[in-house]
Amino acid sequence: MNVNSLHKILIRQINRHLTPECLEHERFQQFIKAVNDSYLNFDRDKELLEHSALLNEREYSAINQQLKDEVSQRRQSVEKLMEAIHLIEVPEGESMADFDPNNLIGLVGFLQRQIEHRKTIEAELRNAKEVAENATQAKSDFLSMMSHEIRTPLNGIVGMTYLMMQEEVPLALTENLKTLQFSIEHLQALINDILDFSKIEAGKVELEEINFDLKQLVSNIKRAQQAKAQENGNRIRLMIDDDIPDSLVGDSLRIGQVLTNLVSNAIKFTNQGTITIELSLEHRTEERASIYISVQDTGIGIAKDKQEAIFTMFTQANSATTRKFGGTGLGLVITKKLLELYESAIQIKSEEGKGATFSFTLDLGISRVAVPAMAMPDTVDNKTLKGLKVLLVEDYPVNVKVAMKFLTMWGIDVETAENGLIGVNKYRDGQFDLVLMDLQMPEMDGYTAAYEISKLDPDVPIIALTASATFSNQDRAVKVGMVDYVTKPFNPKDLFYKIAKYSQRQILL
Repeated sequence: MNVNSLHKILIRQINRHLTPECLEHERFQQFIKAVNDSYLNFDRDKELLEHSALLNEREYSAINQQLKDEVSQRRQSVEKLMEAIHLIEVPEGESMADFDPNNLIGLVGFLQRQIEHRKTIEAELRNAKEVAENATQAKSDFLSMMSHEIRTPLNGIVGMTYLMMQEEVPLALTENLKTLQFSIEHLQALINDILDFSKIEAGKVELEEINFDLKQLVSNIKRAQQAKAQENGNRIRLMIDDDIPDSLVGDSLRIGQVLTNLVSNAIKFTNQGTITIELSLEHRTEERASIYISVQDTGIGIAKDKQEAIFTMFTQANSATTRKFGGTGLGLVITKKLLELYESAIQIKSEEGKGATFSFTLDLGISRVAVPAMAMPDTVDNKTLKGLKVLLVEDYPVNVKVAMKFLTMWGIDVETAENGLIGVNKYRDGQFDLVLMDLQMPEMDGYTAAYEISKLDPDVPIIALTASATFSNQDRAVKVGMVDYVTKPFNPKDLFYKIAKYSQRQILL
């Protein structure tokens, strides 16, 4: 029997207690083998037991950690629920209860009622928002309609007054016409201010990015305001830095509106004095220029405690100012808000009785495209537009008569159409250099007519001659192919200038 193949503990017992002769007996060898199997089975069972114990310990540790994580997560969830409950409004008729953190069902139920309450509030807010938006749209539609209804007859009054003042009339009638003209200008300024303010408040004013000459723009404003300044015994001085780039990028219409408001205000509140417009270059890079602009007058000035109030709508320095000088009190409000669109702020320096200086800085892009030099004429002539063939599409008889008088006086060959449909047919059958298009007409409106004419001839300039002065109408006019618009009641010089511009006629200065 090979003793060395037995269990090590059994080998030690055999070597200690048995002789080699004992191992010779077959029956004893069987006994030794049975004992050896018992030793081996014991070792195997022990090893399995130890391995099982080790596995159970690891599993217990993992389960224990998982339970700890779940308890922590539950505690955090309860804390978040409590935070949410305190942040959301308490439903009407309920009070904030002192919840037991272990009462998870009660917490969730209360939070659910809060959420339903919040949904109800949000639905009411959405409904209120829709009502407000509908009211705003109704106000916009009302302003658009009123603008059209007021401007349409006003255009006839303005046109006829202008034409009568060009004729030789008795002195008494001339004075009456000047009074009428003053009243018309006041009414027109009032309508323009209200509409501009409405557009700005509704957020519907978007700044254009076009190439323009700021120095030429300011010169044109000076020329346009010169006559009114002389009526008050004032003179206008212009100081322009030669380093200002000739071509800039911005909204020349809105910048011009800001300057016109400031210069017009300075003239209105100054007698026998001087209005100084100054432009200077503050900083310049390859791409942009920062330009300082100021309008200074030697007029009545503004008291320190009134200087903030003048930028509040419908407010002037005092009620006597309104009675004496007129105005809506919207001009400076509009100016301030337009400058805010350029991320600029208007500054004022003034003392009562010592004049006022309004200033601001504009940061504008520099254009590499030269702007054609074309000054706004002081007067119109009867030669520049002579021989032009123009189609006038207008349904209001008085406005047709007024426009015809101006156009024929300038030597233009005019053909008329009383609605858009007739206008399209007449354009199809004739040859025209330019189209003047009203927007609101029966049968076919001006937008549709302009679109149809543009399909027939994409190159023909179509100018909207309209009483609808809202931003949406002007924007829609451009989208259907119109190159520009003249708002009724129109300034004859403005109409003359735009016809000359788009018909490529050189203005005789």
